[in-house]
Amino acid sequence: MPSGKYIYIYTDGGPEKWAFVAVKDNKIIHEESGVFGLCASTSNDDTESEGIFRAIQYAKENPGNYILTTDSQAIIAKVNGNVANATGNPNIRGIQTLLKEFKDSQLPVSFSIKWEKRLSNEFMKRADGLCK
Repeated sequence: MPSGKYIYIYTDGGPEKWAFVAVKDNKIIHEESGVFGLCASTSNDDTESEGIFRAIQYAKENPGNYILTTDSQAIIAKVNGNVANATGNPNIRGIQTLLKEFKDSQLPVSFSIKWEKRLSNEFMKRADGLCK
């Protein structure tokens, strides 16, 4: 389970909502959720990427060493540039920009993104529940 020098962030997105949960030393230290939009064309990629974008913004405002976990392999592929049309999603460009700012920072901070199976731990379940 999460502990040590890292802050772990778990994100999720649903049909209309996004969420993230920040955890340090196995305790939730921050959580946010919101409605992505009211249009019928909102996709899970939109809400998943919004949760990640908002989580990285939170991390930028609270410098530290972060590991973000998402259950969306598609978003990770888009952020890493492995999908040709990924730049059509403004959140993907925003995520890439924020990650570059972390990389270029002179502060002792880090940020990485990894995939984990959906609902694989209590914090992923919490993020999922905030999207309901």
